[in-house]
Amino acid sequence: MKTNFRLKTLALAAFATLSGPALAAMDGATSGNGELLLNMRYYGGNSATSGDDDISGLFDLGFRMNDMLATNGQAGFNKSWDLTTGAYGASWNQLMSFVGPANAHLIGFNVIALDTTDLNDAGGSRYLTTANVDAYPKLGNTNLKGFMNMDKYVEANNSRGTHATDDNGASVAMPTDASNTFFGAINGIGQGDTWLQKTSVDTTQPLGTEQNFWFLTTFSTSALAQATKTPFGVDLNNDGVIGEGEFSKFKLTENGVLTFTSPSVSPIPEADTWAMLLAGLGMLGMIVRRRTGV
Repeated sequence: MKTNFRLKTLALAAFATLSGPALAAMDGATSGNGELLLNMRYYGGNSATSGDDDISGLFDLGFRMNDMLATNGQAGFNKSWDLTTGAYGASWNQLMSFVGPANAHLIGFNVIALDTTDLNDAGGSRYLTTANVDAYPKLGNTNLKGFMNMDKYVEANNSRGTHATDDNGASVAMPTDASNTFFGAINGIGQGDTWLQKTSVDTTQPLGTEQNFWFLTTFSTSALAQATKTPFGVDLNNDGVIGEGEFSKFKLTENGVLTFTSPSVSPIPEADTWAMLLAGLGMLGMIVRRRTGV
């Protein structure tokens, strides 16, 4: 399966290169190489699916799934987005103004990407998602395939805001807007926080939270099998496991900066640095011996 996945990733990357830059609008589940999407949501009232006190925002980050997968394991890979400027700015300002400074800490965010082009094949359902857990809980192939319904939300928002006019646009929505445009009411009353109740993990966390990032895919064609869950990170101690201090993180701050950061490897001193250090220690030893009369 790993070989098939690598071949698929290489083929899609080559196609993307030949096809040139992406057109305006977001690429979702059926594109074969969905874009990273930042979601923000504020549930202000008793119901997250109705009323005029809730709002969500959707930002196209302009970075594709296969490109993101290629960064996994790369020490020191960092990337950032300023949501207060350009095609993002109007949506950011509208959402933050609606919520107000006093309630900004109640805004949740997640980052996702979708691909369902080979839905019924092993490894054919592919998703990226934030999940602030060190070990992803049980998730079967059937529920993972159910993540595909989030694509209704992507498609419904493609004509809104600056998505239709800019390569990487943004939009906001409320429960009273068109069907499937609001993050808290997708495919009826489904919430994007839990991929429409298909995972037990709340993938949205408050602003300022450093969230782990995960690649989820179907392990086999069996409906009963568990999905494969791979964290983003750098195996610094080479034990084959991503553990404490080794996870890559997404973080969104109240000043509108989204960052993705990966652990860095401590630099190994060069040969001449070691030589200077040893020479210095030797000199120090001579001085100590002279003073002690040894």
